Amino acid sequence: MKKLVALLAVVASISATAAELQIKGGYDFKRNYISDYGSYDLKGGWTAGLEYLFDNQGEFEWGLGAEYKFGQSKGKIEDGDKHQIMTQVPIYATGKVNLFTSDSGKDRLYLIGRVGYSLNDAAGDYKDAGIRFKDGLYLAGGVGTEIGPFAIEALYERTQTPYDYAGTRDNDYTEMIGARIGYRIGNTVNDRSPKVVVQQVVVEKPVEVIKYVEKQVPVNTTVIDLNCRAAQKMCIINGFKVDGKVPNEAEQRDLRTIANILNAAVVDGGTINVVGHTDSTGSAAYNQKLSVERAQNVARLLREYGLKNTVKFGTITGKGLTQPMATNNTVEGRYQNRRVELFFDRVDFSKANVKFIN
Repeated sequence: MKKLVALLAVVASISATAAELQIKGGYDFKRNYISDYGSYDLKGGWTAGLEYLFDNQGEFEWGLGAEYKFGQSKGKIEDGDKHQIMTQVPIYATGKVNLFTSDSGKDRLYLIGRVGYSLNDAAGDYKDAGIRFKDGLYLAGGVGTEIGPFAIEALYERTQTPYDYAGTRDNDYTEMIGARIGYRIGNTVNDRSPKVVVQQVVVEKPVEVIKYVEKQVPVNTTVIDLNCRAAQKMCIINGFKVDGKVPNEAEQRDLRTIANILNAAVVDGGTINVVGHTDSTGSAAYNQKLSVERAQNVARLLREYGLKNTVKFGTITGKGLTQPMATNNTVEGRYQNRRVELFFDRVDFSKANVKFIN
């Protein structure tokens, strides 16, 4: 019972992260043994293995795997006369490049590669005769597709099998062509769409009260030098590095000020919509993910700097590089494009007695 609970806990942890476990089986339709003396056909055979992908989101995925190769009717690789000749157990790192992903998050076409080391040994009459196969480099490549919870792949493999007999050694190798089917467990959806978060952000720090009075004008109104537009009911947060996910300290001070203003200005039931943006550095997919992370971090900082829980977040989204507000051909333009925009609904800045000058 304890083992079952532990297994279920592992499966649950995989499902909760961007990780994936594949239980794989397959068949090698063609197996050849190539030596200095020629090429020899081997019997086809079954395979069984496991793969663990550490991060299966985005254009590129990577992980580790291992596989055991069976004979056609026995537990070892067989020659043309069905004599057992060797065992092969490749242990490898694998990479996957997704060429086309459907709206449902399935990778409909992808390239795969493997590189690792194969544990080889002689078997049957070969082993009895004193023949030894040394371990060697393992390489493989192919294409695949995902259908439901299954991954289907066509694979070409090449494995070094150095041959050692009576003090002589030849650098032989095997070539194999086959198919694999993997049952996928864990996060099986490659979600490359913009993320929308509608939730409360947990306050992790005590509220810090910031005095933002800089200059007093008649009617007890405080003039605030922020990148905000009262008419449009929005503010812009800059200060992000090229790959940065949080703004610099100066912009974080502005966020503290904005949090205090909103606590007084937002009418009951008011919301904040947060939209992240990037410059054009990097791929569209990378910038889409980065823009969402920027928006999420700004929302989190507002809560940490004292934004009341009565002020709700509507949507927290990212637009990637698709909506620049300046040219991406200059350093200053790219800096302006790396931003997060805050849009306020049901806000009355007159209640906070403030006036924006920027």
